[in-house]
Amino acid sequence: MSGNYLTIKHFMSSGGRAWRRTALSALLLAGLTGPMAAQTAARAQTEEAPQAATDEEATAPAAAEATPAPPGDSQDAAQTPAAQAAAPAAPAPVDLQTPFAFGDFTWMNAVPRNHDSVFDGKYFTGEFRWDSNYIYDYNHPIDHSLSGTTEGTRTGEFVLQQLNVGGDFHWEGVQARFLSQLGAVATATPRNDASNTEGQWDTADAYRYMTEGYGGYHLNVQHGINIQAGIFMSYIGLFSYYSFDNWAYQPSYVSSNTPWFFNGFRVQWFPTNKLKFEPWLINGWQSYAKYNGRMGVGGQILWRPTASLDFVFNSYGMGQDTPYTHRTRMHEDDSMEWKYFENPSKLMHRMAFSLTFDFGCETGGGGPPIVAGTEQAGKVSCVGGPGAPAQNFIGGMAYHRWWFDKDKFGATIGGGWVKNPGRYLVLLPPIDGATASTGTPYFTENPGNPFQAYDFQTTFDYMPTQFVTWRVEFTQRGANVPYFSGPGGLTPPGGNNANPALYTCMDGTQNASGNCGNDGGLWSPDLRKQERRWIFALLVRL
Repeated sequence: MSGNYLTIKHFMSSGGRAWRRTALSALLLAGLTGPMAAQTAARAQTEEAPQAATDEEATAPAAAEATPAPPGDSQDAAQTPAAQAAAPAAPAPVDLQTPFAFGDFTWMNAVPRNHDSVFDGKYFTGEFRWDSNYIYDYNHPIDHSLSGTTEGTRTGEFVLQQLNVGGDFHWEGVQARFLSQLGAVATATPRNDASNTEGQWDTADAYRYMTEGYGGYHLNVQHGINIQAGIFMSYIGLFSYYSFDNWAYQPSYVSSNTPWFFNGFRVQWFPTNKLKFEPWLINGWQSYAKYNGRMGVGGQILWRPTASLDFVFNSYGMGQDTPYTHRTRMHEDDSMEWKYFENPSKLMHRMAFSLTFDFGCETGGGGPPIVAGTEQAGKVSCVGGPGAPAQNFIGGMAYHRWWFDKDKFGATIGGGWVKNPGRYLVLLPPIDGATASTGTPYFTENPGNPFQAYDFQTTFDYMPTQFVTWRVEFTQRGANVPYFSGPGGLTPPGGNNANPALYTCMDGTQNASGNCGNDGGLWSPDLRKQERRWIFALLVRL
């Protein structure tokens, strides 16, 4: 400002009409350059301070904050208040640095729809989730058991399915996330992991009350690099482990039969604000521990070219994820989501759909015993051949979503199918309390035992706020073999026995042969090929 003042003083001392015109121009120039310089400095400061990507999927878009309009020049100051009010507001700046912050992706399946955080702070952002349900099953199983899913556990009862408390710690480049796991999923999830039988210490109990727990560090390279280790969510199968984030409550088999979590190490690299590369080094395929001598590797490529389109490619391989055998597992999972209609002025203001396709398989095995007293599982291959039955998993699913009345209501239809020649990855029915490590003689999972199934869902949501969803859903599932809980249930007389790997007699005794002629006859679970049910759920995320 001192330079402008000296210039004006010089011309005033020169005399004549010229200095008056020049002085007036200099005064006008001084009034303009001050605000313009401040505005330029503010813009430069904004562009030079990109935010760090804090979420493991970088799916929660950063909300752009409106900036005040720059001060006007001397002519603006002379305008009336009415004219100032009529002037259009300056558009909010677009964040082109933070990954995926250029658009709003809260419409997507498997992404939280919240635009705000209730517990956001400078060093910690808290998170609270609640998932409770009531499932009405037309089969009316007497023991209230639900088979073939981890998204519901019991029928005909009010169930606290999942309660999560935790959040994200963030200070400079340091990252840490912890989210507890309470409710029915604390039992259902470890039940499908047989790795806890390997070695000493009980990893199932050590980790069962934790859905996510990892630490890491953020590097300001390109659009960000996150280096993290611990337990983090799996992206395979598209659907989120948290029902609040999904378009439907009951995911199809592609999601139900594939991992919800991984335990290991990952790097998230964002070369642009629309692209992420994420390699993994993990213990195994949804396993707390490592089964044999080789870890699994994998990764994700996530690309969002526009705010309406999403592509995700997940790969897994190398892991030997079967107890006491050298079978190698491979899997490919690819999805796309497209929001093809958006008109905020309409009652039905948004439409979108998702497509997912999966192919996975096991190969190897059949060698000499690895552990004394055990036999290595038989040889299998991805496509089948002499002495090596096919052991693969092929499936797909598709969902369509509508939104109404400014996101207060939503509706979804969708479903999927799976074809599996060896019951590879099929969730074991919890017959007599069976787990992935115990198995059950009533539903074998041997190569050559085929499994084919389909399902579809129709869902309606009432969402009075961005933090609460009231959901009602109808689900029908079917299989080529008896698989779903029937009226007789899956529990033997007198309750579950100590060893679900054995046959159970009607008087409660157990044996490996199933010969129960002197014990009241053989008990058998009531399994059916069809299942129809209604799901009523209250979902909260704060």
